[in-house]
Amino acid sequence: MGLTNPQYDKIRRDYDRKQLENRAVQEARMQEVYGRLPRLREMDETTADLAYQRAKRLLAGDQASADKLAGQLQEIKEGKQVLLTSAGYPVDYLELPFHCPFCRDTGYVDGKRCRCFEQAIVDMLFSQHPIHERLDQENFSTFSLEYYDREAPPGGGESPYEHMKQILAQSKRFVQNFQPGLENLLLTGSAGTGKTFLSNCIAGALMKKGVSVIYLSANQLFEALADHAYSREEPEQEEYYHWVLDSDLLIVDDLGTELNNSLVSSELFCCLNERELRRKSTIISTNLTMNQIRASYSERVASRLMENYRLLRLFNSDIRLKKREERLGLAVNTKDGIKDGGK
Repeated sequence: MGLTNPQYDKIRRDYDRKQLENRAVQEARMQEVYGRLPRLREMDETTADLAYQRAKRLLAGDQASADKLAGQLQEIKEGKQVLLTSAGYPVDYLELPFHCPFCRDTGYVDGKRCRCFEQAIVDMLFSQHPIHERLDQENFSTFSLEYYDREAPPGGGESPYEHMKQILAQSKRFVQNFQPGLENLLLTGSAGTGKTFLSNCIAGALMKKGVSVIYLSANQLFEALADHAYSREEPEQEEYYHWVLDSDLLIVDDLGTELNNSLVSSELFCCLNERELRRKSTIISTNLTMNQIRASYSERVASRLMENYRLLRLFNSDIRLKKREERLGLAVNTKDGIKDGGK
């Protein structure tokens, strides 16, 4: 599962495409603004001329003249900003846009692969493109607490709504303060309480910050671990395993749904242990309780999770059923001619 030359070339072509698109956007914006603000075109032409003159002065060793021209260029720049903002445009509207703030869509920073390039490799190796599509729908801006029950459980204590407000705040702090190896999370709770959605929120927010994230189901993780265990001499498996261990954040979804055996338990412990030694962070979501984890895997796996992971326990009635009922209700109401879901 190593990165082949065609795959590498595809990543490079994607960067070339982004740069072409960025230049096309900039050109379209310039034509739009010049049409509305002809004075701005004149200022840009003057800027180009003064910049050329300044370069000549610098080459001739005339620092005084070069500094004077630099002052004029700054005055024109400030004048352009005033002109743009007065017309309702952002100050940077005519600058070249880019997706990655670190490499400006070149793929490299100081001669080294940018974080976004590393993430592109991860996405290619682990086929994470569907995850990116899901992150567009499942992120902190679309996370709704309204699906959590406001009534306290029969035995007393916090309502799922109040409890989830705290979980959400802790998850946002995890993103805000993220440093590889600083903290790990264990999300537990029954099916449909929002564990996967919350993991997606965290993954998406960190990817935007340039953090390399691998998102695997438990089945996918253990397939990778088993392949490595049985194929240690194959370079492709070594590269795949390298990324599992070395990504800034590994998210394992639905631990406990995979086919378990002694190899799985052993490889899981080795994976978690090695990531901690390399100071990398991990998020695990599971329907299992800690006692069930201990029984399904091993005492040392459970102990490692209890010692080094922040436990976030989610509880609520099944959100998936609530959303399904919403969709069915909307379909019925639409069929009956009632708009807005009958509200």
